[in-house]
Amino acid sequence: MDTMKRLHKLAQHDAAFLLLFIFLVALSLRGPVTGLPPLLDRISTDLNLSSSQSGLLTSLPLLAFGFFAPVASWLTRHFRIERILASGVGLIAIGMMIRAFGSISTLYIGAIFIGAGIAIGNVLLPSLLKREFPNYVVQLTAIYVLMMSIGGFLMSSLAVPLSLYAEQPSFNLPMSGWSFALACQSVLILLPLVVWFSCKITQHQPPQAGNVEISTSVWRSITAWQVAGFLAVNSLINYIVVAWVPAILMSNGYTDSTAGLYQGYLQLAGAMPSLILAPFINRLGSHRRLCLFATGLTSLSLAGFLFIPSWSGVWSVSFGFGVSMGFILGLSFVSLRTNNPKQAAALSGMAQLIGYTLAAIGPVLIGALYDWQQSWTASLYVMLSIGLIWMALGWMASPKPDR
Repeated sequence: MDTMKRLHKLAQHDAAFLLLFIFLVALSLRGPVTGLPPLLDRISTDLNLSSSQSGLLTSLPLLAFGFFAPVASWLTRHFRIERILASGVGLIAIGMMIRAFGSISTLYIGAIFIGAGIAIGNVLLPSLLKREFPNYVVQLTAIYVLMMSIGGFLMSSLAVPLSLYAEQPSFNLPMSGWSFALACQSVLILLPLVVWFSCKITQHQPPQAGNVEISTSVWRSITAWQVAGFLAVNSLINYIVVAWVPAILMSNGYTDSTAGLYQGYLQLAGAMPSLILAPFINRLGSHRRLCLFATGLTSLSLAGFLFIPSWSGVWSVSFGFGVSMGFILGLSFVSLRTNNPKQAAALSGMAQLIGYTLAAIGPVLIGALYDWQQSWTASLYVMLSIGLIWMALGWMASPKPDR
């Protein structure tokens, strides 16, 4: 009896460290991308970059997400998931240190390393949650998405203050202020590596398989295409709105400071679903009903930007809430609608490949449509149409409610 109690306590101890590792990895998956744009004007001025060169700095990680996502799922055939995740965090840290050297070539090289590492984390975290915590997938997914938001907020909000701090004459640093800020950001990325190297994280046996919803190769499964399509369109619509909503608001008479404030509302509202879904998921109804609410709220917000722009503050909050809730549910569907961790990794890689490819080209096409029409009306109609398609995909991708 005592032996069984000791084994139970040991399992709880291992699970606690594994969860800490997972959440710290999640903390590293958004900030390295969001922490660069606030410094982009300073970087462009310092290095005399053209608009296309500056734009490539933000699009390179997205392209790397899509390219390396299938690689991450392939690696699970040969290596343990935790080891691959730790290696992915190492790639992010290396990339962030490389780009802090302060030249255009190191910025580009660093962006590729960062994109590869984040792709690994994006693909494998749902798989690891399915393997180790199959009964708490949605709750834990909500928490790790919240950690992603916290990491993104910390790096983006501290980027400019750190740069200004380093530019004070009393410091006389041998690097530019923005290089110093990028170097400081890498400290946050070291936290999961500290946990990995200082704590013994035991790999547990995967649970026995249950009902199989995706039994063939993910690329030949209708269910896989539904889930991957749902996540892909989520990425597409999110990156389009984040890229262009300030310009849309300013075209409707808002000042640049107000447009930026409403953009901040959108990001802040994105953290709210995590706080609701994690503790109350079992009281909120079926996944299908939750998904319909998230996608419907997102589409309503897009219609609001189009038809009632005077309420844009409200639409920013509701869009951020809806699209983030959909993202959490989509990530949980990767686990809920697959049968084993390797299958979840394959589906996640498929979704990331499609999603980030769309996310890289979507804002460009919407911008080109605006250049052609010289109005955001047509672009907003296209965005609303995408939102309605997302609603239909969400209905099909959601696990059917128990009868």
